[in-house]
Amino acid sequence: MLQLEKGKYFGIQNKAIHLDNLIITDTEYTHDKVDWHTHQNPYFTFLLTGSMQETNKKESYECSAGTLLFHNWQDAHCNIKHPGYTRGFHIELEQDFFDKYQLPLSQMEGSLKLYNPVFKLLFRSMYMETKYTAGIELLSIRESLFKVLGMLVNEKHRETARQPAWVKKIKEVLNGSDIFVLSWDTLASIAQVHPVHLSRCFPKYFNTTVGDYLKKLRIEQAAGLLTKADVSLTQVSYECGFADQSHFIRSFKQAVGVTPLQYRKIITAR
Repeated sequence: MLQLEKGKYFGIQNKAIHLDNLIITDTEYTHDKVDWHTHQNPYFTFLLTGSMQETNKKESYECSAGTLLFHNWQDAHCNIKHPGYTRGFHIELEQDFFDKYQLPLSQMEGSLKLYNPVFKLLFRSMYMETKYTAGIELLSIRESLFKVLGMLVNEKHRETARQPAWVKKIKEVLNGSDIFVLSWDTLASIAQVHPVHLSRCFPKYFNTTVGDYLKKLRIEQAAGLLTKADVSLTQVSYECGFADQSHFIRSFKQAVGVTPLQYRKIITAR
């Protein structure tokens, strides 16, 4: 089976940044189909635009813009790219990154599809850093990676432990398509727990509060809509449930690091 060398992906590499034990790339996917392969190092893929089908030894799933994946180095997978322009942002971590910072790579084996908007917005912010930051160190990228990896390790610990039944119910609802009509009482009713208990325990399993989670989901949806040139900023703001456009712009910049208009210009550039 083919194993790709570090920093190599199938497609056209638009940009590559080598930082000690990190390799950061922006790649346009040009192959309609990619056969089974592995990579030399573990890495994250954040799908910036387009869509594809990802298959590993355990499962197959559809990936659209905004999908975040983690692949360990030994994880074999294959891909089918759907028609259209498709681009991915990769952060590859060499083994000495895990050794240096004493991170347990063994606890993140296999392929993971990450749904939490906290993770996704950190990757959107890191991508913006590669576009705007001139300093080669890009310290904020390392800081964001530490946050992601720390939360991932905690999630793996929680998954191996016994989780309350309401956690699975809430995850299914939050990963659905109708999250913007959810109320606090509705979530508590779905979880079948007291609202106070939900408020107190939610951060333990979702890495943030209920309110912040829902806010980040709205920003994630907005980021996806911003890739569509025919959708105005006003329409994006309205469809994602923001009170007004100024609130939308302020919230988006705080989460991603740039304004919605700046983000649209960068993400749609070819």
